[in-house]
Amino acid sequence: MHPKIIGAATLAALAALPVIAACGADIPTDSGAVTLGAPMNAAVSAGMPGEPGAASDRLFYRVQLDPMGDHAARGMVFVEVVGGYLRVRTHGVRVAAGERIPQHIHRNVGCADGGGILINLDENLTVAGEGPGVGAAYPLANEGGVLNYEATRSLEDLRAAVNQWYVQTLETDAELLDFLDLENRNVHMHVAFGPPYPAVNCGEL
Repeated sequence: MHPKIIGAATLAALAALPVIAACGADIPTDSGAVTLGAPMNAAVSAGMPGEPGAASDRLFYRVQLDPMGDHAARGMVFVEVVGGYLRVRTHGVRVAAGERIPQHIHRNVGCADGGGILINLDENLTVAGEGPGVGAAYPLANEGGVLNYEATRSLEDLRAAVNQWYVQTLETDAELLDFLDLENRNVHMHVAFGPPYPAVNCGEL
């Protein structure tokens, strides 16, 4: 098992971990406040739509976002696949106060070259092309430079978007997860103004 994929039995223990967030890399093109009000134990409760599913059907990734360059922004990202849904939660500190912070799952494995956008961590978890890489759909940091975010999307809906925008013919959730290959991606948060939109932090899934 990949060291950052955690079974359902250990999710409750993770709920007690401190949460901080940030992200980085060279960011996208153009330009919703979404908040993570739920406590961390929502990952093992009825916090997601759909049926909970068996432990063998769950995927859970916990990613620490470390500062890049001269930036001080840090954070945590929690990615869960269960019950036919993808849910992503982020928490960031020392990001641009009062600004909407672009954040994404990028295509490459490492942070040195993050690669293009795979999934926008916006209010609808859009894919590249379906939604812009920056703008009003991204979470709003408070005046203290703290960002909390949560978004959920059904795998069925995400698969349709992947088929349309990435020109695929995926028919099952298993095929979608193989295509997404979440174990071999990275997550970034970016500066709020640009272009360019350099990354402020990064973590490897």
